Amino acid sequence: MKIFGNDFNREEIKKRTGDITQLGGLRFFEFSDGMAKGVSAANLKSIDGGIDMTVVAGRAMDISSFSYKGIPLVWRSCTGETNPSFYESKNDEWLRSFFGGLLTTCGLTYFGDPNKDGSEELGLHGRISNIAAQEVSSKSYWEDDEYIMEISGKIRQVKALAEKLEVSRCIKLFSSASIVSIEDSIENFGFNQMPLMVLYHMNFGWPLLDDKAELYIGKGEINPLNDDAKKNIKMFDNFIKPVSGFNPEVFAHDIKPDSEGYCYAALVNRNLDMGNGIGVGLKFAKENLPYLIEWKNFNLGDYVLGLEPGNAFVSGRNIEREAGRMKEINPGEKKKMKIEIKILSGHNEIDDYIKNHIK
Repeated sequence: MKIFGNDFNREEIKKRTGDITQLGGLRFFEFSDGMAKGVSAANLKSIDGGIDMTVVAGRAMDISSFSYKGIPLVWRSCTGETNPSFYESKNDEWLRSFFGGLLTTCGLTYFGDPNKDGSEELGLHGRISNIAAQEVSSKSYWEDDEYIMEISGKIRQVKALAEKLEVSRCIKLFSSASIVSIEDSIENFGFNQMPLMVLYHMNFGWPLLDDKAELYIGKGEINPLNDDAKKNIKMFDNFIKPVSGFNPEVFAHDIKPDSEGYCYAALVNRNLDMGNGIGVGLKFAKENLPYLIEWKNFNLGDYVLGLEPGNAFVSGRNIEREAGRMKEINPGEKKKMKIEIKILSGHNEIDDYIKNHIK
């Protein structure tokens, strides 16, 4: 394992430290102030000094902050972390508790634009991100010379006489490889077939995102989802500095998977880390996450690029049902979702990732 520029194995690290928390580790805490008061969370810091992130157990085990070598890589909204008690379901009021971050989960029975589906009035992006996890546990352990931190829990989206859905989530941080893995198993433990709409809303921001950033997405079909995206479809991978009055552009990428069934994308900035370059590689299983939604919003203070694996477009459940894209989950059925985020450090690692997985 390379730590602070030098190679050390497990035994050499043990000889030099009284406890592994001298270098990094996993610690639980609770927010004690403002609209986040009472929300439980965990800080995970890799022992190589690279990744530092916050998993918010009180908010579906989503990831609200994420940095590498002290450089923030994600956009955080003006709301910050908020207690689920502040959730508002109607229209676009979901935005009042949308902290952005590396991951805000959307779903489980609907996501996308507010709409009316039959007799149901559905707001923006669903309920799951505002549900606290339960049975939360963690462990840290060595596998040979790899130190792994793991946090897991269950999130239940339930309603009497309606849906009975449960997400079993496991997040792992692999130190030497600078990889975060997110594995979900979604179970319908009820007796009725239910809609299943899931979107992993990942939000990248400055300084990773700027007018010199580069976006690489695997080959496939690009579907513009609004008028501004249609006008600028050939510039889906172009970025500008923050501006006033930018009309967001939304695309759905239907990426061809590799031989193992995975799709890839990467956002890189070769100017970061004193010109050495940093990127974020995104890998997800095509089987249950067939699309990558791209959300470009370059407004002042809301300067963000969303790269969002999901199982439908973001047009709203009524439209997705009519288009035949809405998925369902049967009683007793489980659906597995897997996403991997890899830090690309340095030009060589960036170029190798793009060459091997995207081009």
